Amino acid sequence: MTFPNVHPVVLGTVITEAGLRLLTRKTLPGDAVEVRVDALLAANVPVEKIETALKARMHPVLLTLRIPPEGGHRPWKVKERREIFLRLLPNVEAIDVELATATAMKPVIEEARRLGKTVVFSAHALKKPASPAQVARWVGRFTPQPGTILKIAAQIKSWRDLQQLAAVLVNHPEWHVAVMGLGPYAGQSRSVLAALGSKLVYGYLDQAAAPGQPSAAQVRKMVESVRKIEA
Repeated sequence: MTFPNVHPVVLGTVITEAGLRLLTRKTLPGDAVEVRVDALLAANVPVEKIETALKARMHPVLLTLRIPPEGGHRPWKVKERREIFLRLLPNVEAIDVELATATAMKPVIEEARRLGKTVVFSAHALKKPASPAQVARWVGRFTPQPGTILKIAAQIKSWRDLQQLAAVLVNHPEWHVAVMGLGPYAGQSRSVLAALGSKLVYGYLDQAAAPGQPSAAQVRKMVESVRKIEA
């Protein structure tokens, strides 16, 4: 399997042990599954059980070991995080590494690229909208190359916040970029940003993993209308 090349990619997020069992279902609302290892370990799901579920997967998987400052459920030691990433890497199609931890996770990124995996570089503003300067710093730290995606997720409290996220897509049409809003306007923002070119759209398969996150089934319906427009 490889990471999907459709536009946009619908990612169904899994954060519970029950959600892991969905990996073996023949059909799901998403094009791929995001497995949030940080949430699973925080819920006392052993890494061995996560690995077994990944080996039995019937869908492409994006592996995420989120850090607490950017919404993660579990504190990490750098060595431990690297080891788990590298252990699970052969059984997934993509990984998510925060821009803030890209240097520390360099061995993981290099191995992912060697194996032909997609690498998502992410940045998050969880408590308030990102400032224009913050967005500019994130964009400046991203080096576009084959098999890489820049993901920015930020709180939306006004149309100006939404316009700022949309501008990242408009100003970099040659990049693979995913932008999404968080908070009470998250659902509405996803349809707008997907229509403007956002590469990834997230929805939950078991429980919401981010503020205002809609279900993967809701996202699928929205994306189908976007794909009709593109066709």
